[in-house]
Amino acid sequence: MSRPPHLTQARADRFQDQSVVDAYPLRWPYPPEMFQVLADLVIDPAAIVLDVGTGTGDIARPLVAGVGGVDAVDVSARMLARARTLPGGDHPGLRWIESRVEDFATEAQYSLVTAGESLHWMNWEKVMPRFRELLAPRGMLAIVQRSEGPTPWREGLAELIAIYSTVRNYEPFDLIAELERRSLFEVKGRHETTPVPFQQSLADYIESFHSRSSLSRETMPPGTADAFDSGLRALVEPWSEDGDVVLQTMGDMVWGVPLAG
Repeated sequence: MSRPPHLTQARADRFQDQSVVDAYPLRWPYPPEMFQVLADLVIDPAAIVLDVGTGTGDIARPLVAGVGGVDAVDVSARMLARARTLPGGDHPGLRWIESRVEDFATEAQYSLVTAGESLHWMNWEKVMPRFRELLAPRGMLAIVQRSEGPTPWREGLAELIAIYSTVRNYEPFDLIAELERRSLFEVKGRHETTPVPFQQSLADYIESFHSRSSLSRETMPPGTADAFDSGLRALVEPWSEDGDVVLQTMGDMVWGVPLAG
């Protein structure tokens, strides 16, 4: 079965660009509620969790305090180096591991595998059977997304992204449905968090969009990153106050059993 055409290795590699790494911590945070739900999925509170495609550890760093430990795996040395400098990045229960998830070798067993905004980039036919092997009995895979709550500039933002994105063959898709269609995942539960307000400077909000592979400063044609920034600033500034914007963040997660296909 074919994958959505924009999910290429070249696009995934953009997350190693320095500009993407620098902007990644500016993404809106996962709501605290999400970490309680994840911790509740862990069968044994002393057990270890595997966080795949960890990036800057946005799941691993807040989660580790509520579980026995987290092995956080990412292919990008730059992302892992940045993760170590962020709050909680030096927690003794965290192990930062540089590896492609497809090549990750370990004898450990995990009570939970988490994948936050990362699984869609991986080779599903390889990693899902591997997760099945790595999970302890009754262990789960949790697939996690975060999203921004409704804003007055949503439509204008979508138009800007359509103009300046370096991905010209994007096709919307449902990751969970794709995995189920391939007999790689059996859903056991879902949870959507309550929206949580947070405040961010307008400058950081704009820069956060360059944490996307499609808006990496390294790959956008000359001048277009500045043009995107100017357009977004003009769009959002009327709703800012003293240089800040008030936003809402939400988390959505689906958990279940990875299958061998």
